[in-house]
Amino acid sequence: MRLPAVEVRRLYFRYDKEYVLEDVTATIWDQEYIAIIGPNGGGKSTFIRLLLGLVQPTKGEILLYNKPPLQARHLVGYLPQNVNFNLEIPLLAREVILQGRLGPKKFRFDATDYKLLAQVAKELEIDTLLDKKIANLSGGERQRVLLARALITKPKLLILDEPTAAVDINAQKRIYAILKTLKMTKIVISHDINILLEGVDRVFYLNRRLFIHENIPLKLKNNGGHFCEMELFEELKRRCDG
Repeated sequence: MRLPAVEVRRLYFRYDKEYVLEDVTATIWDQEYIAIIGPNGGGKSTFIRLLLGLVQPTKGEILLYNKPPLQARHLVGYLPQNVNFNLEIPLLAREVILQGRLGPKKFRFDATDYKLLAQVAKELEIDTLLDKKIANLSGGERQRVLLARALITKPKLLILDEPTAAVDINAQKRIYAILKTLKMTKIVISHDINILLEGVDRVFYLNRRLFIHENIPLKLKNNGGHFCEMELFEELKRRCDG
């Protein structure tokens, strides 16, 4: 039996008098992999902030595993688009990852934390990076370390906002290949359409209102097997207009 991971019902959100999201309704199922795409200013980041409970809806309801977002935070792993590190501080990769295990009532690491560190490092193929300074890692390596920090909390839902921004094409491919293997509900905002759409179950096109697309015609290919982004957007536009 498929269980809902995320339920969004008649969601509205506005800043001052301007609505950013209008009448958004969707169900994301447990273990589903969702891509959220859309224009800048279309409401993607606001939608994620609502899922995380960082802002509250103007109208409507959000449930994560049948709980309001603020009560479900322990079920969510999050990798934001911009993670600000002072690279002058000599933090090791293992220290950055373990930070994910800390919380309002937890100030020290224990044996369980170190066991989980070993597991997630193996899963993301970063065992050899753990004792390196975060400042000395490449962009792709650093993103995998930050992904490990999100995963070490053992989330049921993983939310990623542009996880491959500012990394090279090989690092992008490696990160998305890893994401495909993770057995959990995944929501990813990305502009890396060529790579991202190869693994997702559904595409959410968000531009104030939500359009949900299934069975995207992945046969739209050229340029050495990559998706033609213009053809894809034309297909999505045709569906929205229809």
